[in-house]
Amino acid sequence: MSQFVATTTLSLMRSLGSTAERSVHRMQAILGREFPNGIGLELAEPVPRKDGSGIDWYTEREEALVRLNDLPDETAAIYRARLRQSVQAVLRAAAAQDSRGDAAARSTATALRNAVTFPGDENVWISGGSGRGDGMLVLTAWGYERHDAETSGKGEISGKTDKLLPVAPPPLPVPPAPRSWGWLTGSLLWLIPVALAGAIAWLLLPACGVALPFGLTAFGKGGGAYCALVAPQPTVDQASLRTQELMAEAAVLEEQLRRHLNSCVPPPKSDLSKDMDKKVNGGGGKTGKLQVTLSWHTLDDLDLNSFCPGGKLGGNQSVKGPSCGDGMKDIDSNKNLTENVRSDPVENLVWKENIAPGSYKFEVLAYVTTVGDRDVTVPFDLRFRLDGQEVICPGTVTHYKNGGGIGQALFWNSGDPLPSCNLIPQKLSSCSANSCKR
Repeated sequence: MSQFVATTTLSLMRSLGSTAERSVHRMQAILGREFPNGIGLELAEPVPRKDGSGIDWYTEREEALVRLNDLPDETAAIYRARLRQSVQAVLRAAAAQDSRGDAAARSTATALRNAVTFPGDENVWISGGSGRGDGMLVLTAWGYERHDAETSGKGEISGKTDKLLPVAPPPLPVPPAPRSWGWLTGSLLWLIPVALAGAIAWLLLPACGVALPFGLTAFGKGGGAYCALVAPQPTVDQASLRTQELMAEAAVLEEQLRRHLNSCVPPPKSDLSKDMDKKVNGGGGKTGKLQVTLSWHTLDDLDLNSFCPGGKLGGNQSVKGPSCGDGMKDIDSNKNLTENVRSDPVENLVWKENIAPGSYKFEVLAYVTTVGDRDVTVPFDLRFRLDGQEVICPGTVTHYKNGGGIGQALFWNSGDPLPSCNLIPQKLSSCSANSCKR
């Protein structure tokens, strides 16, 4: 069931592009084709109001909606960073379409740019999430820009002058002409053809009538009954709109078919992915419907945690909540620099079958490092594998010598395809062998 989001008043808004270019079905197909792994941004569906005063926006998401500007500053900053990344990704895709040079590609580029054009942050909403920046961004008023009416061509006086302009002499008196009745005769002669034309129009006027000011209609012979019986109803606009809707639906179905065909043949694994599988198998790890694997190449203790709906998996304070499904962490390398120490460390989170619905946050942090007298930055690779499809995201984490550091987080919603590699930095206030606080 669709959920109402907000209403956009059109009095100070100007639409961008044609109605077809602002079709939400067409834009969903284009964004799905350009970003098969998603970009964490959803376009709300526009529904024009009957009185023409504005646009009502709806979303298929059932989670509660919160306006971006109403969030706490720290949480809003995370979402604004995600929003900027998503908008930049769409603009890069538009530039790539422009470079192709053909008319269809230019039309797609224009539609992409219009889709991420909106009046301001007050039109950005957050659906779901747990307060850690893992909700879905929902955009309203896309395809519109703010339009403030301004007066153009301001008239100004160029300057003052002290010159006295010449005064024209008064006109000489004109003697009165003798009274004549010729003017009256001429006026009456002009009235005759005007009256004849009006009478002919009244008799020959189709019975549809003539529209007058103030909503009035003047009918000729027949009182309007003729038009009411034989005038066909206009269908051109309705047919055109239906054609546009069918084209948009066909594009969506075509994209769904392409994804289905691609999913039938899994892509070959990269050498990096094969190396990760070798580490997981050697450490006794398992695979399942969902598998998240962390790999690095130092003796430092990096941690891979999963914040699932209702619980947490990973780290020394693992708590498996009732909404974590059958998820488990089966490999924890270089733990406190004393347990399961290896030079090719790996950590593995796996869900065999039961993935609880909701939002997930997968966090990588430097828990303990081998060097304590300076800041340490450790590179890593994070693999997200879902139903045989996978994406590998490179990144780095930092451990400060005085405690704390910078981690990285990957966000994903159950039911969505593979996430894009938009790792979000996570500031850690203190981190040591005994505790690690955000």
